[in-house]
Amino acid sequence: MVVVSVKVPEHGANLITIPAGHAMDALCYVFGEMTDLQAKLATRRPTMTIVDPSGKVLRTVNKTSHDWMSVTGTLERGGGVATVVYQGGISDTGKDFYWEINGTKGNLVLESPNGHIQMFHPTIKFAKAGAGAAQLKEIDGEPATDFAYNVGKAWDALMGEGDGSVVTFEDALLRHRMIDAMYRSNEKGTRESLL
Repeated sequence: MVVVSVKVPEHGANLITIPAGHAMDALCYVFGEMTDLQAKLATRRPTMTIVDPSGKVLRTVNKTSHDWMSVTGTLERGGGVATVVYQGGISDTGKDFYWEINGTKGNLVLESPNGHIQMFHPTIKFAKAGAGAAQLKEIDGEPATDFAYNVGKAWDALMGEGDGSVVTFEDALLRHRMIDAMYRSNEKGTRESLL
């Protein structure tokens, strides 16, 4: 039996374990796991307002979890380095998800007006190396038809249909080990090994 102790604030449902965790999972799915990482977590806005469905402010409460993170890690495949910065809230730029991949043959840019990559498809653009930003062209992809698109794809994969796959308990355990390493790194100020 493997026991993972993840020290998370309050109930464990927060920026690190949900949207940032899904973004990190997507990164590791594409590039392979991080062999080690160093993380910094912070609470940049210590209070938040609670509103009712009409938008009326009911009260202001103190936050009990982090709302900002930065993680830098070495990628298992090829030894590349990835840096992920994630902040709670909504960006005034309309780019709540921005992922830039710089390679020897070109650059990929993924963008979305929502930071939950697990639910909203980003646009994907590509520019050949040395071509410049003006040559960044969007790549056609299968558009998400609604908010539940990803859930439908997951059910298709579970039933053995479509082109997706289903995560396993071992996959989830690995991601929680990464989250645990992020909290340890932040607490100790150390680089943590994962694999």
